[in-house]
Amino acid sequence: MLIYELNIFKGLFHPKQSFYQLAKAEAMERWRWRIFFLLLASAVIFSLSGWIGTGSQALSPILLRHSPTEYESLRGLFIIGRFILSLLFGGVFLTLPALCFWLFSEETYIKFVMIQAILLSILLLEQISYIVLAISLDLPWYSSPLSLGVIGQYLTSHKYLIYLLGSISIFKIWVMVLQYRGLKRILLLPRFPLVLLIFSVHLISWCSTSAIAVFNFVDLL
Repeated sequence: MLIYELNIFKGLFHPKQSFYQLAKAEAMERWRWRIFFLLLASAVIFSLSGWIGTGSQALSPILLRHSPTEYESLRGLFIIGRFILSLLFGGVFLTLPALCFWLFSEETYIKFVMIQAILLSILLLEQISYIVLAISLDLPWYSSPLSLGVIGQYLTSHKYLIYLLGSISIFKIWVMVLQYRGLKRILLLPRFPLVLLIFSVHLISWCSTSAIAVFNFVDLL
């Protein structure tokens, strides 16, 4: 019986071999703990970004109106919110796209989760890049030079379009390329429909991210 063992680094740097083994595998091993550590890494990265204030630009004027004690309390709530967001981010990315792809396949659902787990590590690297840019250059995520957000800000002042273009980055392209290489081995779809399916899933994700970013949660405070 062929057994596949989830290996993030092998999936990133030797995807051909990793995805071939995944396609042929009849059982999975050592994936639960590795996915747990991925989610834990997501929680740490998002919490760290909350601690340094990444994504809190809209909240800053409101926080400064409060006393130091209230400020720290609200800041703590913001960090907790980032922690919860990290679990939603990781959980949704691991499961929903996998479900979409599984509907077009006769393979087991867990194989698609394995592909998503490898790709999640790329998105966590992107989150780290946001932290580095925020600390070094005080740039929000949609102004990352690794995305189309910078170009978008020259082309339009419409926030939704800027956020949408900011969601399209080198990291997302890397994800899509690896996703294609993994899915083509386990999905019985011709090349064009497969590319269209992958792009559609990501387009929905980018549009959703942009819609959430546009919504001003400060109005609820």
